[in-house]
Amino acid sequence: MRCEELLCELAEYKMLQGEKPDVVRINPNYYRMVLEELAYPKWLIRKKEKVKAWELLGIRIEITDQIETFEMRMAKKMAES
Repeated sequence: MRCEELLCELAEYKMLQGEKPDVVRINPNYYRMVLEELAYPKWLIRKKEKVKAWELLGIRIEITDQIETFEMRMAKKMAES
């Protein structure tokens, strides 16, 4: 299941990195399937697709056709002076 795959990857990322990713880049079709597996109603899925700032499980989502499923990114932290 797509939802389980995404959740497992998020958990593994947090275990290895010590924190959750800043951004998850996700394919729009994959995003829709994850929401459907989470039993989101169709009206809420349509509403989420129209929103400018996407978020899922407290993590910012970037919708892109450049990838097939998803990838996680950590924003580069600037060194303190």
